[in-house]
Amino acid sequence: MQNVDEAKELAAQKSLEFVEDGMVVGLGSGTTATHFIKLLGERVKQGLKVRGIASSKASEDLALSLSIPVTNFQECPVIDVAIDGADEVTHQLQLIKGGGGALLREKIVASASKRFIIVADSSKLVDRLGKFPLPVEVIRMASPLVARRLEQLGMSPTVRKTATGADYITDEGNLILDCACGEIDDPHRVAASITEIIGVVEHGLFLDMAERALIAGDSGVTELTR
Repeated sequence: MQNVDEAKELAAQKSLEFVEDGMVVGLGSGTTATHFIKLLGERVKQGLKVRGIASSKASEDLALSLSIPVTNFQECPVIDVAIDGADEVTHQLQLIKGGGGALLREKIVASASKRFIIVADSSKLVDRLGKFPLPVEVIRMASPLVARRLEQLGMSPTVRKTATGADYITDEGNLILDCACGEIDDPHRVAASITEIIGVVEHGLFLDMAERALIAGDSGVTELTR
C-alpha cells in the first residue's frame, strides 16, 4: 500500500458492507477502528439508521461527535456486528489485541456480537502470535503478584506507562502488564494459564472469536474466514 494509514482506511471501508440499516454495531478501539467509526458517521449523516456500543470512552466520544447514536447492553444485549482492529492476526483468525488499552471492553463487545469482524493492514498478519507484547489487564493491588506469576510462565511483564511516565490506567481503573512472550506455540494453553492467576482481569488473546478478517495490502483487501 502507499502507506499504512491508507490501508487501514481501505479495510475499514470494506467493513461497511457488513453494516445494515437498523443494526446495533460494536465500535472497536484503536487507529483502524477510528477509521471505521468516521466512515460510519458519514453513512449515518446520509441516513443510515444504526446504534453503536463502544468498546472505549474514546470511541464513544468519537461516535457521539459524529452523531452516531450510542446505546448500552441494558437496552441492547446483543450486537449484530462488531468491527475492530487487532495488533496481530493469524491466518486462523487468532488475535492479540489491547495495544490501545481497551482489551477488556473490546472482548466484552466481541463476545456479545453475532458477528465479529477484524479490520487491519497487512503488517498485522502473522504466522504465529507473540511478536507484539501480550497485554494483561490487572487489578492494581495485585500487579506485583501477577507479574511474578507471569514471569514463572516464561513471560517478561512490564507495567504500561503513559508518555509522561505515569502508570497507564484503563477505562475500568486497572493497570496493564505488557508481556514479552516471543512466539506463542499454544495460545489456548497460555490463555488458560493467565486466566487462572488471581488478580488478572483479562488478557489480550482473542481466540476463536473473529468470524473474518479484512486485511488491506498492495493488492487490495483480502478476506480471511474461519
